Amino acid sequence: MIGSLVRLELTMLRRDRRAWWSLIALAVLVLLSFAAIAGDNARSDADKRAVAAAERERWVGQGEKDPHSAAHYSIFAFKPSPALAGLDPGSEPFVGQSVWLEAHHQNDMLYRPQQNASLLQRIGFASPAALITGFGPLIVFLLAFTLVAQDRERGTMRLALGAAVHPRLIVGSKALAVWSAAAGLLVLPVAVISLLSLGIGGRLGGDVLLRTLCWALAMAGYLALLAAVGIAVSLRAGNARLALAGLFGLWILFALALPRVASGVVDAVRPLPSSQAIRQQMAEQAPAFWSDEQNARNRAALLKRSGVRRIEDIPNLRMAELDLMERHSHAVFDRVLGGFYGKVASQDELFAALGFLSPTIAAQASSSSVSGSDFSHHRHFIDTAERYRRNLVNAMNADGMAHRAHGTERHTNDARLWSRIPEFAYSAPPLGALSSTALPAFAALLFWLGIAGFLLVRISRRLRP
Repeated sequence: MIGSLVRLELTMLRRDRRAWWSLIALAVLVLLSFAAIAGDNARSDADKRAVAAAERERWVGQGEKDPHSAAHYSIFAFKPSPALAGLDPGSEPFVGQSVWLEAHHQNDMLYRPQQNASLLQRIGFASPAALITGFGPLIVFLLAFTLVAQDRERGTMRLALGAAVHPRLIVGSKALAVWSAAAGLLVLPVAVISLLSLGIGGRLGGDVLLRTLCWALAMAGYLALLAAVGIAVSLRAGNARLALAGLFGLWILFALALPRVASGVVDAVRPLPSSQAIRQQMAEQAPAFWSDEQNARNRAALLKRSGVRRIEDIPNLRMAELDLMERHSHAVFDRVLGGFYGKVASQDELFAALGFLSPTIAAQASSSSVSGSDFSHHRHFIDTAERYRRNLVNAMNADGMAHRAHGTERHTNDARLWSRIPEFAYSAPPLGALSSTALPAFAALLFWLGIAGFLLVRISRRLRP
């Protein structure tokens, strides 16, 4: 029975050209945006791999030199695009894609794709997730309004109720028809094409499959609650004009107004220090040069660490001092930059929790999290690159400290040491490893689904022949 009613409602939807073609137009935009982003990412990743290979050759072929000088010569590390960035690039356009790994410095990420963005990308409506969360409510509400308006014009709902068809079947079939049309055209095709493209590119694995499934479920759940709200409001309104005005207002509230209000609340409640303040903190706590007092304390620490009484007995004083300075900077970076990154992560967590104010916020937060394009995943790359940098610098310093050199003497090494440093390789964390944003976002989506289902049940109880 319910299947026949859903098919009938879908037939009625397709007969209304304005609503149906609006849905198709949005579906085409979703696919085009995916193709554009996936193509850009594929070209960018190919360039990154080529430059990374050249960087490795440059590192190994740098010639004979002091190991600490080699640590300053160093290399660039490149961040591969998240596998699901074609579905939701998240913060990727706004964060750097490469970092210079050198001694004594945890450098900023370089090259932000947004610098070369198109007009649509700059305004934030150029990805499948952005189009679905931003314009999906408008199209779904239009479909829901169309079904109810058609029933009112033809009087078919009264006839069905008079024929003893249960009101829940009528209301449920309408919501299912709207949801199946929206999800079938907006979510399913782009998710399948994404998997196919990842399979062709050799990036399809269990974690990618799970992430794609979670993304599709999040978007489908978002469209389902919108369909339920759209049908409920259309049935509850006294006439078509009120229904259309109410749905249009809900679209503005859910998709446009509340996300911006939530962003402002997050900035006000959990403000971030300026980048200049962060740089100043690091410069003060990890200075490039020591004062005489600090130098005396550090040399005392070196004597104790080396187990000798005289500075002259330290095999390579210069390298030992450089190593001490490097390890001191590690603690400063962990404290200052780690604290800053923690504040950024707390902003994302608060924004996801504010998904209980608007389903669009919940959908946005869950989408970027499962796509691997939120800040927590970006920080994972930063931390991975920083561990590699520290291991590289520590290895260079250790080689220098292991060889005696005094005064102007310099121990040197060559490609035998450089080639022992492994190539930089990055793998994204599995789904669930970084869930502090995803969990509240999905909880908020379930909350809104419950409210939408409750509204449908209440409306169906009020229907009379």
